[in-house]
Parts: sequence; structure tokens; C-alpha cells
Amino acid sequence: MKIKTLISPLILFLGLLALMFSINARAFTKAPTFTADLVIKGADKTTHGKLFNKDPYIRRLEMSAESGGMIFLKPDGARGKIWMLDPVKKQYRILSYPETHLDPLEAWHEIQYEMEGSFTVEETLDGHPCAVYQFKYPGKDKTTLKVWQAEDLHFPIKKIADAKIVVKKGDSPIAVKGTFQIINIKLEKLDESLFEVPADYTEVK
Repeated sequence: MKIKTLISPLILFLGLLALMFSINARAFTKAPTFTADLVIKGADKTTHGKLFNKDPYIRRLEMSAESGGMIFLKPDGARGKIWMLDPVKKQYRILSYPETHLDPLEAWHEIQYEMEGSFTVEETLDGHPCAVYQFKYPGKDKTTLKVWQAEDLHFPIKKIADAKIVVKKGDSPIAVKGTFQIINIKLEKLDESLFEVPADYTEVK
């Protein structure tokens, strides 16, 4: 009798445990590598770039010629720094905070850290299941940032913002305003050399 009494609670526990792992499975899956186009639409200009994303912390962003032509690298072990490459001069600079915000991906990512945010709803955007978050500045009622975080990519694929961020020490904050979108996403294997500074580039301070 004691054995039978123990079996039912054990089965129930194992069933609940399996359900918990099933619900949270996506949270433990490794982010896929992908390429995509970045489009940032502001009030007076549109910025374009090509994104190569290895994981949430390792990436390469190539800006179009019309958007400055720079390349921004966030390699493995970057520790808060960004490598800004000039392919015309074959030079690079290592950017520290807050100049890391010269990289538009970094700027649009870090504006949320001064805000208070919360999950609002689940939506599917361009075929990607997304958790949608809204952010506000402390003590303010206005939603200043809305983010669509693609759960399968572990990456935000759309943001709408009306915020400001500092780019250089001592300077006034600049506007981060408009719509940020990652489009034309293609899952594919990426060459490790994409995330390295070419040997013929020289560092400038």
C-alpha cells in the first residue's frame, strides 16, 4: 500500500517537471547564427547596414556607404568594447563607453538600461515568435521604447524609440528616435574571420 501511495505523487511530480522543461526549452536553446539587414528609420534619415550575428554577444555590422561605411565588430571577449573599422583607410579604433554608442546596434540596445521595462504580450513578427516589452523612464507615464525580442533568435528584431543617449563624454545626449528593424533574416553558418580585425589594418587611438 505504501508503494502505491508513493507512485501517484511521483508520477504527478515527474509530469509537472517534464511540462516545465517543455515550456522553458526555448530559453535554453542556443541562438542560431544568421545574417540580416538593419534598417533604422528616423525623422530625417534612414540608416542601412548588414548584420552578421554569431550569438547575442558576438557580431559584425557593416554600414552602407550612404550610412558612413564603417564596420563595427563585437568579438568574443569584447568586455563592453566595440571595434570600429574603416575599410577605406584600413584602420580601426577600439571604442569604450560611451563612444561604443557610435555603433547604432549598441546605442539602440543600451538606451533601455536607464528605463523601467516589463513584458506585455507575445506576438509573431515576420514568422518569428516574439516577446514584446515596453520601457519607460522612471517616474514617467509615456512609453519611450517598445521591443520585439525574437525568442528563436535570442535577438531584438524590432524597436520603436523616442529616447536619448550620450555618445561622447561631456556632450549633450543625442536622439535615438524612430524605428529599428532587422529584416531579410537568413540562418546560415558564418566564417570566424568575419569577427576578426584583418591583419593589414592598423590601430589608431
